[in-house]
Parts: sequence; structure tokens; C-alpha cells
Amino acid sequence: MKNYIKHNADSDLGVGMAYMEFTDGWATRQVEVYGQNWRWGDVKHNLWLADQPYERLELGPEHEIAPEEFEAMWKEALKQCPPPS
Repeated sequence: MKNYIKHNADSDLGVGMAYMEFTDGWATRQVEVYGQNWRWGDVKHNLWLADQPYERLELGPEHEIAPEEFEAMWKEALKQCPPPS
């Protein structure tokens, strides 16, 4: 089962927003936006992908978003930061 999450995020880039796709409780794609700075991760490029299961991330129904919202952010992230060759 897939679910999609949006939540506030803090990192070395400051305060921003994280968008996450979970499949069976594990992050499979993730986008982080900190102003003009974007980064993303997926199973193949996992540097910026959460390594803990959904249940440990203190996220709930209030963080859920539609798959379409996540897909729009994913497409923009790939434009902002193309995958490495």
C-alpha cells in the first residue's frame, strides 16, 4: 500500500518542507524543499531518503496528501536536481 506525506522539515539547509512516498511503511521517494534548494531521494539514489519506517517518524493522518500533489513535487525536484548519470 502507498501513502503520501507532507511535513515540516529541518536540515543543514534550514527549515523547509518534505514530501514523502511510502510503500508498505517504508519511504520509496522523498523530496525536500528549502527555499531555492531542492534535494530528492529514491530507492536507487538513497542519500536523501528516510531510513526509518513510517511508524517511527511521528507522522499521522494530518500529514497525508494526494498522490497528485506528491507527483507534481517529484517532477519539479527532478527538474531542479537531475539524477546523476
